Amino acid sequence: MVGEHPVPARFEFSFEDTTVRVLEINGTPWWVLVDVCVVLGIANPRDAAGRLDDDEKGVGITDTLGGPQEVTVINESGLYSLTLTSRKPSAKRFKKWITSEVLPAIRKTGGYGTSQVDLNDPAQLRALLLNYSAEVETTKKALAAAQVEASAATSALDRIAGTEGLLCLTDAAKVLGQQPKAFIRWLTAGRYIYRRVGSSRLLAYQDAIQSGLIEHKLRTFKKADGTEGSSDQPMVTTKGIARFARLLGVTADWSAVSKETLTHA
Repeated sequence: MVGEHPVPARFEFSFEDTTVRVLEINGTPWWVLVDVCVVLGIANPRDAAGRLDDDEKGVGITDTLGGPQEVTVINESGLYSLTLTSRKPSAKRFKKWITSEVLPAIRKTGGYGTSQVDLNDPAQLRALLLNYSAEVETTKKALAAAQVEASAATSALDRIAGTEGLLCLTDAAKVLGQQPKAFIRWLTAGRYIYRRVGSSRLLAYQDAIQSGLIEHKLRTFKKADGTEGSSDQPMVTTKGIARFARLLGVTADWSAVSKETLTHA
């Protein structure tokens, strides 16, 4: 049960011309049961309360024309329990509106719409000021973090834009912070590369080549006997690096490979 101490804040909002009161108790929104029952077409609020668990209902105090009055209130869990049992067509709209608009607004600002604040009450004014200061500080931190991310993203894009060439699959994995074998499996699962039946040689799908993500490059190498050999290998383009970084949710780290590692097309 909710405590019997007076509730310092009450918020009201209108759902399809029906006023619903919300009491903020210990930072958590509690809905006045009788108002919710009107919206959901529930005739007997007492029966509705009886169907709820003890931790889903309580007693709050709200101001009325006759003075402070105790009212039955329900929390978010209780609200959903009653909404699911209501047969009224508006129940689904009510639930969607609560989850998409009301709850996010309450959690963000401490209330929905215009709260009933006594401007002559120093305690309420102090609470509003502290809440506003906290929001300003949070906004500043969010902006600072966004600027850092934007700077890092710009730097990464500048590096990519100024780099022309191709990376072998192993070096591409390093740039993307992936294990080479895991990266090759990921490319294979995404149908960017494949192996022919009975062969260990990797090839790029035509779609990946036409999209400019992967190219085939003839590379030479020294064999164990000292002679020179060559192989046609799939190589990741800088466009491919940018695309795969977005899909993997990572930032391309070009410092992971040396500039000399890039093979020019």
